[in-house]
Formats: sequence, structure tokens, C-alpha cells
Amino acid sequence: MRSFERCVDAISVALAVLAAILLLAATVIITWMVVERSLGMQNSWELEISIELMIAAIFLGSPYTLSTGGHVRMDLLDAVLPQSWRSPLALAAKCAGFLACIYLGWKGLGLAIHAYDTGERALGVWQPLVWPKYATIPLGMLMTALQYLVQIRREHCAGGKTGEPQERRAMQSEPQGSGEA
Repeated sequence: MRSFERCVDAISVALAVLAAILLLAATVIITWMVVERSLGMQNSWELEISIELMIAAIFLGSPYTLSTGGHVRMDLLDAVLPQSWRSPLALAAKCAGFLACIYLGWKGLGLAIHAYDTGERALGVWQPLVWPKYATIPLGMLMTALQYLVQIRREHCAGGKTGEPQERRAMQSEPQGSGEA
């Protein structure tokens, strides 16, 4: 099971690197578009491709964001509920997230296959094929679902019964400077 976790983590990091490259490319393209406009030149494809790249980056970066604790959590409920309720609440939230990602991944796969089969193109001047953008939906969502499984195992099945991410547990267990010497 550890090799599965390492594999999911490695793929999540690889997708995050790809997402970062896509965001960097979108930033460069938008910067080029601004320079181009300031010189009085015409532009047509820059905005469209940068939007396509940012959409892909959002879905591809999702698993890594989850693994680093960047997704939205129910911290307010966590703070007011008794300790005994926190772990079940965290587990329920992770299970709901897993199911939502499976659903979105499945529907996204159907969308991507349909767009590929029909040769569907985006509206606009450039009119790229949309299946590459749509393909990032099932890839990102299914990898996020796998990342949820890894988190559930790490935090709720492998001795981590608190329901808190390992990083947060480690930070809280470190001795805090009490000011006493």
C-alpha cells in the first residue's frame, strides 16, 4: 500500500509541475498580448489559449493542492465540535470529496470522449479542439479522488486517528516556546 501512496504522491507532484508550467506559459502569453496591444498590433489567439491553459492547470493542480492541505476545509466546525467528533467529520468530508471527484471524473471522461469523437471545437477566432482541455477534467478529478484515498488511509486507517493532516499534527506536537528559560 505504501508503494501505491508513493505513486499517487509522485503523480500529483508531476501534475503540479505541469500545472505550474501551464500557468507560466499563460502568464507569458498574456504579457505578450499586453505588449502586442501597446504596440498597436492585432491579437487573436492569446486570450483564448491562456484561458485554455489556466483551465487545464486548475484540474491538473488539484491533486497536489489536496495533498498539501490547500483545499477548503470545515475549520469552523472543527473548532466548535468536541474532539470526538472531529475525526468522523473529517472522514465524512473526505469521503464526500472522493465521491464528488469520482462523479466529476466520470462525467468529464464522457465529455472528453464525446468531444474527441465529434471533433468539437471551441468558439472564437482560434477554434482549437476542446478534447485536450476536457481530458484534464477526468485526469485531474480521478487523481484527486486517488489522493483522497491516500489521505483517508494515512489519517484514518494507518494510526492517524485524529482526522487532521499529518503536517498539522506534526506542527502541533512540536514544543512551542513557552518563554521560560
